[in-house]
Amino acid sequence: MSKHEPVSLCIIDDIKSVVDGLTAMNWDEQGIRVSGASSNGEEGLKLINGLRPDLVITDIRMPRMDGLSMLRAVLEENRSCKVILISGYADFEYAQQAVQLGAFDFVVKPFSEEDIMSTVLRAKTEIMEERSKRLSLRDMENKLRASMPILRQEYFTLLVSHRTSWEEASKRWDFLNIELKPHGFVVMLIEIDRFQEQVAEQSIREMELIRFSLLNIMQESLADYARSVVFRASRDRYLVVLNDIGGSGPFSPIEIAELCCRNIDRYTKFTVSVGVGGRVEEISELPDSYRQAQRALTHHLFTEGNAAINYDDIYQSGSQEPLALEYKDELLLALRSGNVGRTDAILTAISETLRSLISRQNPDYLLSLYDELAASAIRTFYEMVPYPDIQPLIQKFRMVQGKAGLSLASLQRQLRALCSEGAELVRRNSLSEGQRVIYEAIDYIKGRLSQDITVGECAAHVHLSASYFSSLFKKVTGMTVTQYTTSERIQKAKLLLVEGAQVQEVAAAVGYEERRYFSEMFKKITGQTPSEFRAGYHPERPEA
Repeated sequence: MSKHEPVSLCIIDDIKSVVDGLTAMNWDEQGIRVSGASSNGEEGLKLINGLRPDLVITDIRMPRMDGLSMLRAVLEENRSCKVILISGYADFEYAQQAVQLGAFDFVVKPFSEEDIMSTVLRAKTEIMEERSKRLSLRDMENKLRASMPILRQEYFTLLVSHRTSWEEASKRWDFLNIELKPHGFVVMLIEIDRFQEQVAEQSIREMELIRFSLLNIMQESLADYARSVVFRASRDRYLVVLNDIGGSGPFSPIEIAELCCRNIDRYTKFTVSVGVGGRVEEISELPDSYRQAQRALTHHLFTEGNAAINYDDIYQSGSQEPLALEYKDELLLALRSGNVGRTDAILTAISETLRSLISRQNPDYLLSLYDELAASAIRTFYEMVPYPDIQPLIQKFRMVQGKAGLSLASLQRQLRALCSEGAELVRRNSLSEGQRVIYEAIDYIKGRLSQDITVGECAAHVHLSASYFSSLFKKVTGMTVTQYTTSERIQKAKLLLVEGAQVQEVAAAVGYEERRYFSEMFKKITGQTPSEFRAGYHPERPEA
């Protein structure tokens, strides 16, 4: 049915001349089409039930079934059908009763074409108004049906982000046709591995088709094992809320997630990583499972993708033990000296240190560590290399760094490429031979702060005479070797004191055999004794 479709009309009368006369009227000009005609009420009813016309003109008295009985039967089947009765003067009260039962109107014999046409056109006006309302309602229903996935997505986005009681959540549960049971949930986050990198050359339409096909595979994979709601949460992430029936189900949530990984790997050229949150009983606890799924997904930093990680299997630690902090200054010195080999060796040492402790690491901590190293390296390059020379390298690094889902190995490769190429640019663009020598010497000094280092030892390390080395060191750094060494020792001592070490331990760690001399030197530079400085950070731990 459309707004412009003609109004259909059936004519039923036991007098053939009446049927012929009514059929011959110029209905087409008025947007009305005669669909059929009959000579008795019983056959007329079958005709109406088969054709379901918009409008019926029928005599009130006919053989085998009168018009009033037919009216009742027609309106039971199709309330929207308009029925116009033809009656004689003797049937006037009978016709009025028919109108009360639901007939549109009646026309009294004898009648003219104008009488019939006038009544039919009034009926047509109502038919068109009702048709327009039905079309508008149908259009709204179609739009609502089409928008239902988006409405469900918005609804569950709120449920996993804000604590909502079942009393509040249930108001929209049935309206949105949610088939989940209202208790026993697990939240999963699914991320397409290296998606932006793989679709960089694709059109927007192709990217959308890929996302849609992956969503279909996820929905079909999950549907066989659990009731679930799946929708896109971002450009390359999907969120899943599924019912978990506990130990009575054939597959656990992590097994279902792994099956989803296998199906996507099998049927597409993509892979996904899945973070599986813990089970929660109430709908108000969905944010807890969601945060756990996010936490589990961050641990894909340690994988190459195509795997599922369960929150309950993650090592739960308290504070994060500092890692590789001593390497930062060494790395920056290597970069400032343009020493590519030393830069590569330091980054290798950092990678190996992390690899040996990887099962106990917090992904967010490691990401922040690499962000800090990269930011420090970039600042160094801006200071040492002309902007036009260094900017392409930094821009290239940032484009890769901004991509979601990079593994730890990828981060390490990207940082190594940045630092090695940047150190080479420093070597070619900025440093004199004298500067490179001094930065090499500084690296030597920083590695031996706990020892008694002499100027002669430092000079010998870089193959210079002590006097020339001292002069060159002052020219490059603005400090004497002794001033620089003392400054670095005090800086290291501050760090150890903040970490809670005893003063005697700190003194030995920074090359002072006598605690008293160390304390005097520390106060001379900082204005506080080591104990006073330490108490400022740990007032509850007085020095023994």
